[in-house]
This record gives sequence, C-alpha cells and structure tokens, in this order.
Amino acid sequence: MDEKSVHPFPDDDGAAEISKTLRDVPPSDYLFEIKSFSLLSKAEEKRFESRDFESCGYKWKLCLYPNGDEKRNGKDHISLYLAISATDTLPLNWEVNVKFDFLVYDRNLDKYRTIQNADGRVRRFHRFKTEFGFAKLLSLDTFKDASKGYLIDDSCMFGVEVYVIKPTGRGECLSLKEETYDNSYSWEIKKIAEIKEERLFSEPFTIGEHKWFKPFEFLT
Repeated sequence: MDEKSVHPFPDDDGAAEISKTLRDVPPSDYLFEIKSFSLLSKAEEKRFESRDFESCGYKWKLCLYPNGDEKRNGKDHISLYLAISATDTLPLNWEVNVKFDFLVYDRNLDKYRTIQNADGRVRRFHRFKTEFGFAKLLSLDTFKDASKGYLIDDSCMFGVEVYVIKPTGRGECLSLKEETYDNSYSWEIKKIAEIKEERLFSEPFTIGEHKWFKPFEFLT
C-alpha cells in the first residue's frame, strides 16, 4: 500500500503544504536521470534544465537547482520546477492550466516518491509566469542521506507527470417549466333520436400527453 504524508514545506508561491506519496509506477511523462550529482552541485551554474519533452500538446522542461534556489528561499534544498517551452509558437495571450506531480526515485525501496501540492491546486501558466514548482522539494541533508535512497552512487532520478485541463465546451442546461393543458373537450352528438346503441364512445382525443375517449349512455 502507498504511504502518504503531508509536510509544511512552502513551494515557489508560498503554499503552506505539499503532499508526498509512495508508489511503484514510474512517471508517465518524463524521467530526468542525473549522474555525478556531486560534480553538478560544484559547478558554477546554479540552474540546470532538462531537454524539452512533450505532454498534452505542449513542450515542457524540468529546471533543477542542485543547491537550492536562493532567490526563492530554497537554500540547502533541492529546488525543482516545471517550465513550459516553445512559447513563441503559442498565441499572444496564451494560457495553460495545469496540475502536475514531481517524482523522486527511491532506489532502496525501488519506488517513486510523488510530491505535489497538498491542496491539489491548478497552476495557470501564461507569458508572464512560465514555471511553477517547489523551492524546497527536499532538504539536501535528506536527499544526500544514503538511507533515504534518493542519491545512491552519486546518481539520482527526478520525474514529472503533467495534466493539462482543457475545457471541451461540452455540457447542457436543464430548464424545467410548468406546462398547462386545455383539459376541456366538446362532443356534439347529432340525430340522437335515431341512435339505437345503448352506449356511445367519442373519437379519441388528447389532453396533456395521454389519449382519452368520452362515453355516453342512454338512460332507459
């Protein structure tokens, strides 16, 4: 059974909590494997980006800060963000509404730690906000602790799953109104003196959604 926990680590927008679950299935959209993490953390560059990958009709990339994104208060943590790419091909006022999950591979358990916003919020990507993620995805102390399984033999793996919310326009409007019916019916019987039957029936007539007929009996 997957285990689940909630931790008060703020993301890049100051969200109060993130949720962590454990699962067997690898990420469906992209897996970013890093070898020689120690060399990466010693490099002059503070930010490293994955290659572009496609999901839900858009181009994306992962952005990793191995020593933390200090501008967003992520010092001494792994900072990870999802960024939309190839925005020059999108309309001027483009907007993409997204839910996403990050995954970190735990080699000791052979499972993936899924990390997401505890409130399941939808992120609105647009030309003035092209990336979202977590400035404090994992503390470096936790990440580098071999017993946790995230960094083994100086290698690690991060993944992501992207869910774009696209309104289809499908739907319906149900409106009820009280219908009134004309519940009257007139039946003219001609030459009644010549009628020999003891009982007559009118032609069928409709009131509401039902058909009716009217009987007439001669009194003897």
